[in-house]
Amino acid sequence: MLAPVAEGDTIHRTARRLATALGDSPLVAAEAPNPRSPLRRQRERLRSLTGRRLERAEARGKHLLLGFERGLVLHGHQGMRGSWRVYRRGEAWQRARSGAWVVLATERSEAAEFGGPRLALLTEAEVAAEPRLRSLGPDVLGDGFDVPAGVDALRRRATRERELGDVLIDQSVLAGVGNIYKSEGCFAAAISPWRRLADASDDELRRVVLETASLMRAGVETGRQPRDVYRRAGRPCPRCGEAISSRGQGDANRTTYWCPNCQP
Repeated sequence: MLAPVAEGDTIHRTARRLATALGDSPLVAAEAPNPRSPLRRQRERLRSLTGRRLERAEARGKHLLLGFERGLVLHGHQGMRGSWRVYRRGEAWQRARSGAWVVLATERSEAAEFGGPRLALLTEAEVAAEPRLRSLGPDVLGDGFDVPAGVDALRRRATRERELGDVLIDQSVLAGVGNIYKSEGCFAAAISPWRRLADASDDELRRVVLETASLMRAGVETGRQPRDVYRRAGRPCPRCGEAISSRGQGDANRTTYWCPNCQP
């Protein structure tokens, strides 16, 4: 089975795991073994985590926030290659400790992050002012999210000329959706990811938001991400048998997968 790509569902699962692993007692160690770790520039703040308890582990879209006592927050973004590993104290690691961006340890557990483009220790005030967080659209997996909010975000925060698949992975429109759920959500809703927003009805947008959110919630609970069309170019569509197509979309040229027959 392929390892989950760090889209919103993966970050929510990671937050749960870290809350379980670290939330029962104060940290006995906080270190940045990798010489290239961004936290090497914040040595004093990192050392000050020792003795503090984890008070919350929160996902906002693809961003992870670990809030500790006395107002320090570890803010991370895993990108395409970053990952968190959790171990029991004394358990053999599957990766070299020296490669970890950060290691957080309690008496019973250790949690380590490897890689990722963003990792910083912030005060609560700095979190509130962080542009990467302030610019996020509604989190598809957030407690207050519902389908009308998603449709409203698509209509209000994206130009009418943009294509649906491109808009779905714009984190300023809907936070947490990545390339997998963009493709799979459009496929589940039987709507082309190449449809311009100007040409999409409210009912079509409701279907896309509903299916995407449902797939992502299932990913949180099961740890499995759908693979009906994603990275299946040239293979038969599981619904109709037509060959699945793929090509780059949007300014970032992220690959979109779809069935030309099922998603007219």
